[in-house]
Amino acid sequence: MAAENALALLSQLDAGKALLPPAILISGAQAFLKEYVLDQCRQALRGAGRETRSFQIGSGGDFGAVLEAISAPSLFAPAIIASCRVLKSRGDEDGEAPEPRSGRGADHSQLTRAIELLKAPSHLILLYERDNAPARVQRQVEKAGLVIVCNKPFDSQLPQFAGIFARRLGLKIGYATADALTERYGANLAAMHNALVLAAIAAARQQPDEFVRSGAADLGADLFQISESLSGDLPLMPLAMIDRAAALGRDPTELLAVEIIPALRRLLIAATLEAQRQGTAEIALETGMSPRSPRLTALANAARRYGLRRLTQVYREAIKLDADFKNGMVKERERALSGLLAPLLLTEPRAPAR
Repeated sequence: MAAENALALLSQLDAGKALLPPAILISGAQAFLKEYVLDQCRQALRGAGRETRSFQIGSGGDFGAVLEAISAPSLFAPAIIASCRVLKSRGDEDGEAPEPRSGRGADHSQLTRAIELLKAPSHLILLYERDNAPARVQRQVEKAGLVIVCNKPFDSQLPQFAGIFARRLGLKIGYATADALTERYGANLAAMHNALVLAAIAAARQQPDEFVRSGAADLGADLFQISESLSGDLPLMPLAMIDRAAALGRDPTELLAVEIIPALRRLLIAATLEAQRQGTAEIALETGMSPRSPRLTALANAARRYGLRRLTQVYREAIKLDADFKNGMVKERERALSGLLAPLLLTEPRAPAR
C-alpha cells in the first residue's frame, strides 16, 4: 500500500472507508499529528475479540515483547492491536538501528520479517518519535502495509484538518469557521484541536460556529502554553495551568508528551550549556530559538534558576512517567503531572558554593 499522508488517511477514516492493513508505520516531523493519527487508528481498529497492547522502546530496548505479542494472541482475544512507540533515546540514527545487546531479543531484522508475515486480524502500529524510521523498516512496511507521513501541512490543507478535528469531536462547523481557525492558528494543529475541544465542551450552551468565531476559543492560545510557563518566573503558574487544562478536557498524556517533556528538554539543554560556560548564542543554536528572542532569555534564566541537577532528575522522572501513562499504569494522571513538576517549581535552589 506504500505511503499515505496524514490528511488523506484521516479523511478516509472520517468517511468510514479506510482499510487499515496489519502493519502501519507513523513517521514525520509533526509530533501532535503523529499522536493524533495513532489514536485515530487505534479507535478504528478496536472491536470485539481484539486486545489492545501498548509498548515503548527506549535506550537499550528491543522488539522482543512486541513480536511475541503479535505472534501469540491470547485465548480470550484472538486478535492483537499492538501499538509500539520507539523513543528518540533508542538512537536509531541515519536510518539504521544499532545492533542489539547480546541476549536482548529481536532486532530490526526480526521486526521486518515479522511485518512481512503479519496477517489480519492482528495489527502492529509503529510510531517513531524521530522524524524518520529506519530505512529497512520503512521499506518493509511500504511493501507489506501502510506508512503514514505526518509532516507540516500545506496552508490549503488546514481548513480540511479543522473540519476533520471537528467531526471526530462530534461537531459540525461551517466553511467560515474552518477558515477562521486556519487564520487564527495556522499550522499549529495542537492549538486548533484544543480550540475545538473547548467548543465541544461549550456545545451544550453555544453553537460551535458562534463559540469559535466569537474568539472564546482563543482561551486555548494562552491557557495551554504550559511549556512557556515553565520558563517564567511565576512558580505556581504551570501547576494552575495543568489544573485548568485538565478541567477543560485536555488529555494529560498529551500535555506531558507534547508540552512538558519538550520544555524540560530545552531547559536541560540550556542548563547543560550553562554548566559548560557556553553563552546564549550556543543555547539558541541547540534549541532552534532566535538569539534575540525574549523567550531565549527567559529560558536561560529559568535553566539557571532550576539548576542542572534538578532538571536532570525531573527530566528522567518525566520520561518514566510518560511510559507509565502510555502503558496504563497511572490512574490519577493530572495529580501525577503536578507531582512531577512541584519539586522543580516549589523548591528553592541552593546557592552555589563559593
